[in-house]
Amino acid sequence: MSQRATASIAKFAGVVAMGAVLSKILGFLRETTLASQFGATFATDAYFMAMVIPTLLLMGVGPAVTTTLIPVFTDIDRRRGRSAAFSSVSVIINATALIAAGVMVAGMLLARPIVRVVAPGFSGETYSLTVKLTVILFPIAVFSVITHSVTGVLHALGLFTVPALTGIVQNVVIITSILVFGPKYGITAVAVGTSLGSLSTLLIQLPVLYGAGYRHRFVLDWRDRGLRQVGKLMGPIVAGTAASQAGTLVIRTLASRLPEGSITYLNYSQRLVGLPTGVFGTALVTVLYPTMARLFAEDRSRFMQTFRRSVGVIFFTLAPMAAGLMILASPVVRLAFERGAFTSAATVATAASLTCLSVAIPFTTLTDLTNKAFYSAHNTMTPVAINMSGVAANVVVSLLLVGRLGHVGLAIGSAFQPIFTFFLGQRLLRRKVGGVNGYRLPVSVAKTLAAALIMSAAVVAVDPHLARVFSGSGVVRQALRLAGSVATGGLAYVAAAALLRSGELSFAVDTVRERAARVRRRG
Repeated sequence: MSQRATASIAKFAGVVAMGAVLSKILGFLRETTLASQFGATFATDAYFMAMVIPTLLLMGVGPAVTTTLIPVFTDIDRRRGRSAAFSSVSVIINATALIAAGVMVAGMLLARPIVRVVAPGFSGETYSLTVKLTVILFPIAVFSVITHSVTGVLHALGLFTVPALTGIVQNVVIITSILVFGPKYGITAVAVGTSLGSLSTLLIQLPVLYGAGYRHRFVLDWRDRGLRQVGKLMGPIVAGTAASQAGTLVIRTLASRLPEGSITYLNYSQRLVGLPTGVFGTALVTVLYPTMARLFAEDRSRFMQTFRRSVGVIFFTLAPMAAGLMILASPVVRLAFERGAFTSAATVATAASLTCLSVAIPFTTLTDLTNKAFYSAHNTMTPVAINMSGVAANVVVSLLLVGRLGHVGLAIGSAFQPIFTFFLGQRLLRRKVGGVNGYRLPVSVAKTLAAALIMSAAVVAVDPHLARVFSGSGVVRQALRLAGSVATGGLAYVAAAALLRSGELSFAVDTVRERAARVRRRG
């Protein structure tokens, strides 16, 4: 990877990461506000279950459009010009929005039998509330599809800033619904706010798309070349996403038969696990994907070089975060959620599932990166097979463990899925594309794991002392305890990586130096 390309990727990854950080901060504020207002009760179980249903019936069309639209738009733009590419975008948006609208109407009309099937453990007030919330949340199906189309075009054009900020606006809308309307109208107000928040992610991006020269045309041409290419590529992705959503639904269906609050425990622990993957992993993969799509068509050698280095950097970045969350699960959950209606018992239950889910943090992003490598090569079938295999493994492990371990068994199954899919994906990638041959990945991973173990030992040694120094239930004291443990772990990790001469640490330092030098030259 050239220094210029590295600096460009670092720049845009920084933009995406900053937006993700702000979004995640507000996301945690949203979750803590929701937990404080409603706790871990049948109302939150109903809300989180209702959130899954529109996504399931839409079968992941929105994310699939973003994934496939980037290489298709890039190809049409290069071969036929920007006007032709924008024309295809209009057709793609109209077609997918029409499909989503049909799904929305059908879902609203059939909400009661759908909830009866997907949440057989719900009855009485919980069942009725889930049906009501499902109807309110179904418009997200249409908003999501159009938003993902717009995001895909903006990413293909190299415009990452505003798409990275959409989560901020969305969370502000939802938080407002919780704080202002939640006390009077209950969880129903949160569902309405969630739908409006989804709409906001579309509205905030439209001016940027318009400024880039796009003008929407209300035409529907099923023979459009771009639409047919997207349809051809996204079919397998939709199938894979649908399988993934089905796996999520199976887990929540099993959880619906567990004691009240089990779905909420899993949801909150998944939110915490999503912080490092959402901020650091997603930022890097989001920026790398258009680059890999372009490099695969132009220079296969640089394509593989970019991919190989990214695997090592992602593992180096996320492994210590996974270890840290495993060790500090209880204080993290306590600081994030334990207030108001969220009790200490809920903290213990959530921390138990968080510990298990944290193991999979680096593998979740690495699986995403591997899938994007296949997509860049216009290979959408292999990731589908990999994803379906992972979902099957998840369901099998969950079925084996849920009876004995309850929601913790479901967390173990969920963590097993990305680990399984990553190793399977790497094996197939080496066979089909070239994988990571030529890059000393095992050595890199060994050094990263050694540094993470040293970091873990330092945190285990220091955290009990900090817990005594900053004892008490105050938010400030809890935050200071965690900050001290995190700072100690971070310093230990960097020091250990330096002593082990980690190539990823050197790569990160060189990238920062190059970026700083460019800033000084501009100054």
